[in-house]
Amino acid sequence: MAERARHDKHRPDRHETARQEPDRPGRVGRRRLVVAAAALALCTLAPAVPALAAVATGGVPAAGPPPRAVISEDLPGPFAGRYSEPLERPLAEPMSAPVALSGVEQARIAAYWSAERRTRAQAADTVDRDGAPVPRTLDGPAATWQAPDQTGPPPPATGTPYTYGGLVTRTVGRLFTTLRGTDYACTATVVSSPGRDLAVTAGHCLHEGNGGQFATNVAFMPGFADGSLPFGLWTARRITVTPDWGLRGNFDYDTGFVLFNTLDGRHIQDVVGAQKIAFNQPRTSAQYAFGYPRIAPYDGDRLIYCAGPPMSDPYGTTSIGLRCDMTGGASGGPLFVGLGRAGPGAGWVDSVVSYAYAGDPDTVYGTYFGRAIELLYYQSGEL
Repeated sequence: MAERARHDKHRPDRHETARQEPDRPGRVGRRRLVVAAAALALCTLAPAVPALAAVATGGVPAAGPPPRAVISEDLPGPFAGRYSEPLERPLAEPMSAPVALSGVEQARIAAYWSAERRTRAQAADTVDRDGAPVPRTLDGPAATWQAPDQTGPPPPATGTPYTYGGLVTRTVGRLFTTLRGTDYACTATVVSSPGRDLAVTAGHCLHEGNGGQFATNVAFMPGFADGSLPFGLWTARRITVTPDWGLRGNFDYDTGFVLFNTLDGRHIQDVVGAQKIAFNQPRTSAQYAFGYPRIAPYDGDRLIYCAGPPMSDPYGTTSIGLRCDMTGGASGGPLFVGLGRAGPGAGWVDSVVSYAYAGDPDTVYGTYFGRAIELLYYQSGEL
C-alpha cells in the first residue's frame, strides 16, 4: 500500500513531517492520506445496531446452492428520504475501468503477483515535492496461514493482531495494485451484492485522484495471513471510484469498489462469504477497524484491528476518526458497526480507512459512507 504526505491548509503547521500512507501515489489535498491499516472498535457496543438506510445481507455460505444476496426490502431504498436529492453531474456518473477481462489477462496478473513481488511491493520514503508527496508502497513477507481459534467481538484496542475468528478472517484481505509502474498493497473487504463478486476499498488504492490514472494488475487475496493465500488469488475485472475522488482527489469520497472475475467457476462471495454494508449511519456508533499495516512495528503479515468510540475530524471533514496506530498498508481496510451482532466476526461496513494527520499519527480517519458512496455501491454492482 502506498504511503504519502499531504500539506493541509487548515493545519497551523503545514511543514510537519508527513506520516506514511499506503496504497496510492500522494496528491495534494486537505489532509494527509494514511496508508495504514486501521481497525476501529468501540469499548462498549451500542445495545442495538442502528437503523440502516440501506443494508446488503451477507455471511458465510451454507452447503449447497448459496442464497441470493439481496437488498433488504423492508428498508428505504438507496434514494429515499433525506438522501433522495440527485447528485449534480459528473458526481452522479461513476468512474470505472476494466482490468482483466480475458482468461489470458487474468492468468498474467495472477502470475505477476508472485510471493517475491508481493514482498517487494514498497517504495522510497515519503518526501515533499512542490507540495505533492512521493508515494510509498507496503507489503509483507511470506509465511504460513493459521486460522484463529477464538470467537466473538474483540475488546478495545489501538492496534493489535486479531485472533477472535469469524467471518472477518475470510472476507478481509490484501489488495495489490500497480499505479504508474509502482506496486502497492492495500486492504479490501468482500461485501454482499446481487452479483456475489464485489469488494470495497479506498479510492486511492484504485485511482490516483485529481484526474490521474486507474490502477492496473489489481488482485485480491482474502484471508491473507503470514504470506498464505487460503482462499486463492482473485483478479479484478472492473474497478470503480467516485468522480469526486477520481477528478478532484477529495478525501470525503475516497472509496472504490472492485468487481472480481470468478475463480474455478465460483464467485468470491460463494467461497468466503460477505460482510453487510450500511450507509448514512449515525456518527456515534462503536467502530471496529481492520487492516494489514506494513510499516514498523507491523510487517503486513497479519490482520490487525483497532476498536473504540468514533470521533470527528477536528478540521471539519465528514470522515470518521478512531484512535488507532496502524501504519502504511491498511488503507481501504473496513470500519464496522455492530461487529459480532450479525454473527461471529460479522457486521456492517460503514467506512474504509483513508488518511491520518502528520501531527496525530495515533488517529486514523475513514471515509463516511453517505449518499455518494451508497450510489456508487449500486452503480458498481450493475457494471
